[in-house]
Amino acid sequence: MKPISIAALILLFAVIACNSSNTTPAVIQPNLKTVVAATFQALTANAPTPTPQPAIIEVTFQNVSFIIPEGLASGAVSELVPAADENNSDPWSIAPAYASFKLTDYSTPVGSFEALLRVYPMQEYVSVNSWAESSLARLQETLANPAGPFTNDTLPTVPFNGAAAQEYAAQAKLLSFNSGAGIRMISQYGQFPAPILKNNSFYHYEGLTSDGKYLVAVLLPVSLPLQSTSENVSADGIPFPSNPMDAAAMTAYYQGVTDLLNAARPESFQPPLTQLDELIQSITITSP
Repeated sequence: MKPISIAALILLFAVIACNSSNTTPAVIQPNLKTVVAATFQALTANAPTPTPQPAIIEVTFQNVSFIIPEGLASGAVSELVPAADENNSDPWSIAPAYASFKLTDYSTPVGSFEALLRVYPMQEYVSVNSWAESSLARLQETLANPAGPFTNDTLPTVPFNGAAAQEYAAQAKLLSFNSGAGIRMISQYGQFPAPILKNNSFYHYEGLTSDGKYLVAVLLPVSLPLQSTSENVSADGIPFPSNPMDAAAMTAYYQGVTDLLNAARPESFQPPLTQLDELIQSITITSP
């Protein structure tokens, strides 16, 4: 066999090298695409899910603003109610001009109650309305004694509910808002002693701005964590007195229901009391 020349060897190595370089991309390219695809898939899978923002609604009218928590209502009808005196209103509705808000599409409609928030000029209000004067005195006494005790006999009442009595007060809690402080409670009103039913009460808040210029009154219907209805008034194990005119028996009955409601979780009411508290805490009132 003839020996291979140096030129032939060089040519052979060049062919091998050329073939080798031509085949390398065919091996690497599929692997590169696979790695990129896998990496993209991993990053997409591990990407944090965007957190949805609460659909809160801000209400602003005159010098009053507040925020409606998500799901509580769709908005509010705002108006400046003109002054009323004894010539064009009943005694408990006498008031100077005030800002009024009615929540629309309220989440828990209860009976004929409306969800209301009112802001009165304090000095003018108490000077013309004796119920407002009495309620303010109770509110000031309550704020001056934050340790309590908070009882139905000492807590402020709804000034525009007139002759109707506050039959009980449960879940009483001091609660501040952006411009002042006050107290909230769950109440039922009536012109005669009546049983406490599941759907006949409301969240009641009375507050005073820090500068003493405005009185805030809020009524928001609530459904209680009770079973009592007009057909079965003693469904929760607290017998309603056979003689509602027996004052001692009625006092014991109301206290029993109050104790039961005080032991309930705020979230067991509908709407949850914590959600209603959020609305109150957001209230801002500025001096015009």
